Amino acid sequence: MLERAFGVCRKSIGLLALLIVALAVTPNSIRAESVEESSDLVIDGSQLLYDLEAEDEYENRMRSSYLYKGTVRITNNGNGYVGIYGSTDCYVDCDKVKTYIYLERSSGNGSFSSYRSWEYSTTNTCTLSKSFSYPVEKGYYYRLRGYHSCTKNGVTENAGTCTNGIYIG
Repeated sequence: MLERAFGVCRKSIGLLALLIVALAVTPNSIRAESVEESSDLVIDGSQLLYDLEAEDEYENRMRSSYLYKGTVRITNNGNGYVGIYGSTDCYVDCDKVKTYIYLERSSGNGSFSSYRSWEYSTTNTCTLSKSFSYPVEKGYYYRLRGYHSCTKNGVTENAGTCTNGIYIG
C-alpha cells in the first residue's frame, strides 16, 4: 500500500515537473495590452501604427548648452480621444521656454496635414510641460510634432520632435 501511494505521488510530481518545464520554455505570447500588428507604411517620415501610443524625444548632451530635452507623446485614450503631452526641459533657468505642439492627421494614403496646434511659453524657469486629452475624428492616423525652445541672454536653442502616427478607430 505504501509503495502504491509513493508511486502515485512520484507520477504526480513527474507530471507537475513536466508541466512547469513546458510553461517555462513556452514563448511569451501573452501581452498585458492588446495591440494589433504595426503597418509597414511610412508617410512623411512617420510609421503608421496600431499601437496605443507613440513618443519622440530629442536629447542634447552637449556641454555649455541650454536646451536639454524635448518630448512629445500621443496616446489613444479611447472613444475618439487622444492624450497629448509635450515638454521642453533646459539645463538651467532660461529667460523664455517654449513648447509648441502640432497635432496632424492622415487617412493613411496621403500625407499628414495640420489638424490643431497649441503654443505655450513661460519665463524664468527650466521646464515647461503640458498634458491634456483632445477629441478627434475616428478613422484616421494621428501624430504629434513638437517645437522646443530655450532662450537665455539672447541666445536661443531649439529642436524639433515628431512621433509616429497611431490609428484612432
